Amino acid sequence: MQLALARMRNRLLQKRLRKQGVDSLAVRNLHALDGLRSGAKALSCRYVVVDLETTGLSLARDRVVSVGAVRLEQGGALAGDFFYELVNPGCPISGESQKIHGIAPSMVAGARCFEEVFSDFLAYLGGNIIVAHHARFDLHFLNMAMRRAHGFELQNLVLDTELMCRHHKVRTPMMPFAPMVNPTGMNLGKLARELGIRVGDRHTAIGDAVMTAGIFLKVLENNFGGGRCTLGRLIWSAGLI
Repeated sequence: MQLALARMRNRLLQKRLRKQGVDSLAVRNLHALDGLRSGAKALSCRYVVVDLETTGLSLARDRVVSVGAVRLEQGGALAGDFFYELVNPGCPISGESQKIHGIAPSMVAGARCFEEVFSDFLAYLGGNIIVAHHARFDLHFLNMAMRRAHGFELQNLVLDTELMCRHHKVRTPMMPFAPMVNPTGMNLGKLARELGIRVGDRHTAIGDAVMTAGIFLKVLENNFGGGRCTLGRLIWSAGLI
């Protein structure tokens, strides 16, 4: 049902834009849902796991300072297939945020703005399914850039690893008899450690994207039946539609 709803909205958008001129990147994104089937095996799909670092936590005021992403195919990351770039936010970076991600104003002074970086990221993303932890936060900034550049929001299917864990009672090695892990408010590093996933380059966009990919694959294997899991089941529990 959720994928059917996304397709309906997508068709209405395509109809609205039919008489408008859109560039090739926008056209490609408009067809991001083409070929996706609820009954397809989840491991047969292509994913881009993304993480953003920002100047702060305000959706209204703050801006992106780095973008990291890694592509997953056939149940694993593709060697050397990643996207990472620092971004000039065009505004101050809060001291608290600098302590977290280590990105100082001097490091991004010569970097490109998010609109320019986003264009390259959109080309990297293609029609792949987006995976992110606390996905609504990252998606807000991505959709802002997409609306400014092309007049509509990203049409890619989006899965949230937090929802995967919360909805399917993920047990961890540290708490094998606990009824579930409730990651609401739980940071990515803590969840990764409890699932036995190596924590490296924490609070860098690319490091967190790799960790999120590890969580996605581990939970998919241990709690969703691995190769038996369908895309429809993932959408039902973790999809943002």
